[in-house]
Parts: sequence; C-alpha cells; structure tokens
Amino acid sequence: MSIFEQLRPFVSLCQACGMMPFTIEPNLITNKFEKFTFSFRHFTTWWFFLVLFVLQPAFFFVMRNMTKDAPTDLLYGQDMPITVHMMLFVSAIGTLVELVLSRWIVLQYRKLRYAIEAVQEVEQLLGKKFISQHQSSVTARFVIGFILAISVSVGCVIANEPAYEELFPKNVNVFLMTFMYFVLVLLFVLFQCTYLLFYMCYYVIAHYVQLLLHPDVKERRIISLNAKESGDVMRRNVLIFDYLCRASQELNGVFSIPILILLTSKFMSVVAFAFAYIYNKFIHYDDMLENHSMMFASMFFVYWIQILVLLTAADMPANQVVRLLRERATAISSSGLSQSLDGKLLAMTSLIQIDEKRVRLSAAGLFEVGVHLIPALAGAVVTYMVILLDT
Repeated sequence: MSIFEQLRPFVSLCQACGMMPFTIEPNLITNKFEKFTFSFRHFTTWWFFLVLFVLQPAFFFVMRNMTKDAPTDLLYGQDMPITVHMMLFVSAIGTLVELVLSRWIVLQYRKLRYAIEAVQEVEQLLGKKFISQHQSSVTARFVIGFILAISVSVGCVIANEPAYEELFPKNVNVFLMTFMYFVLVLLFVLFQCTYLLFYMCYYVIAHYVQLLLHPDVKERRIISLNAKESGDVMRRNVLIFDYLCRASQELNGVFSIPILILLTSKFMSVVAFAFAYIYNKFIHYDDMLENHSMMFASMFFVYWIQILVLLTAADMPANQVVRLLRERATAISSSGLSQSLDGKLLAMTSLIQIDEKRVRLSAAGLFEVGVHLIPALAGAVVTYMVILLDT
C-alpha cells in the first residue's frame, strides 16, 4: 500500500479543521491515490473558505464585542511593568502569525505537488511488492498525533476557562457560547495540525530513506551479483536517493521561512509565559495574570513540545542518511562485489553523492534545524528569565 493511502485519515483531519482546501483525486483504474486537486466542485474547498472568511472572523468579532464591557484591570492588568505587557503582546502577535502561516504553508501547492510526485517516483522504483512487505508506521503515528492534537486543543480551552468566566458576560446565549467554543477548539486543532503536517512530511522522507536500506533478502543477495548487476543496484539506489532529496528540497522551500518564524515566536512566547507566571506568583499579584495563570503554565509546556516536534522531525531524514545510507554505501564499496576498478569508482561516486546536507532543513538559510538547537534554546530561555527577573 502506498504511503499516501495511509495518510488519508490525516488529510481528512486537515480538511475537517479547515486547514487544507485540497481533495484527493483517485486513479480511475486502481481507485488509489493519484494527486491532490483544488476545485470548487468539492465540499472541502467551500469548507476551507467558510472557516477562513466566515467562522474565524466572526469568532474574533464576537470575542471583541463580548469583552468590551469587561473591567479594564481584567483585560490589561493593573500596575504591571511594561515588560510584561510587551511580551504578552508579542506572544499574541505570534499566535496570529501562526494562523497566517498555517494557511500559507498549505497554499504552496506547486512545491507540495512536486514533492509528492518525487515520492511517487520512489515508490515506482521500489516496487509495490517491496513496499507492501515493508509498511510504514504512519498510521500509528497519526493516531498518536490525533490523540495529542485533540487532547492539547481541549486542554488549552479548559486552561483558558477561568479567564473566559471573568471576561464574558454572565447571561450569554448558549448557542453563542457553543459557537465560540467550537471555533476555538477548531483553531487549536488547526494549530496542532500545522506541526503534525510538518512531522508527517519529514517522516515520509525518513521512512523511504530507511526503506531503501532495509536489510531484506533481496539486498543481501547483492554480494552474489556480478559487477554489472551490482552496479545497476547501486545506480537505482542513488536515483531513489536523488528523488528523496528532490522531495526534501521542495519541502524545505515550503517550510524554511515558516520554521524560522515559528521557532522565534515560540521561543518568545515560552519566555513570556514563564515570566508572567513567575511574576504573578512570586513578585506581584495581578487579577489579569491570575485569571490566565493556568493558561500560562499549560501553554509553556505545549509550546516546548511543539518546538521539540519541529526539531525532531527536521532531524529524521538527516539521521537516517547519516546512520544508514553512508554505512551501507561504505559497506558496498569495501565488499567483494566491487573489486574491479569500475565497481570501486561507482561505489565511491555514489558515496560522494550521498550527503545528509541534501535533506537537511535550514531556517531561511540562517541555521540548520535539528535537536542540536535544544541546549541553545534552553540556555537562552534561562538567560532571558534571569535578565527579566533582575530588572
């Protein structure tokens, strides 16, 4: 089964939360996945625009009108230093930017289409039988991601409940409140699906790199092949890797700038929430901060998890290349099947072409994204917290 068939539930989730306006178009003969299409004949497209231009603007409009009569000290706090106001304002702007980025990412249709076509070429080269014998764990990962996305979304709404009770009028229409909570949960699910989309995209690349080097019986027979056959196998593997690099480069073109913005905004939000919570609990009590204290604590951990998801997902393809592909290429070049000069030259050429930087994601070309950034980010958070608390 193609990995795109396994991704159907994930695509349905993205469509349901209004993140993706595309519809899966199956092949007329096999009824399997062929491509994504955008057409106003599909309900998915209309739902996308309904959420984007009706539900979300209506939510912010109703929210503004429902809180206009709330006490000023509950909306903006009282006697808080300008630092807290600025950091919370930046965090709010970061949330709006994240909403825009979630739309911008999926609208990069051409690059996403090229990435899908490259992966489809990989599946053709590997063969249906080989792929069916080595299924991915994308379904299990989606189930885990779905549970986490729904749990985090509902948890965020519950964490904000004390603030809503203080800010909203007491006699609000039940249907209006139902609409507010529905759209709010939809927004949080949309945010989580952005990270789940990022994770799934890079997992697919990592899976096929690993699948290319899976130690099955067919690959162990390479040792018994003659020079011509072994050369054909190596050329096929290099061609598959080239397609995977092409797909990864298209994904990097989609996520390069958003990953920089997301990491920056999440870093600033983590610092802001931690500082606001500590300031309210240990330095100066404030009604507004107290109403949002549970939200500050929960979002602090949620944002850290989102950062870890981004960094871990970006590292997956490169880790597979480093740990598996180079080891296998080195083993082939030093084995008995490449004793001829032409065989050794082909093996070394293949080894040179295999480079983890070809699948490495960079944040707008400024730095490479990966788990190696975690110590630096953690140290920066602690440093900024010490500076803010001292001032």
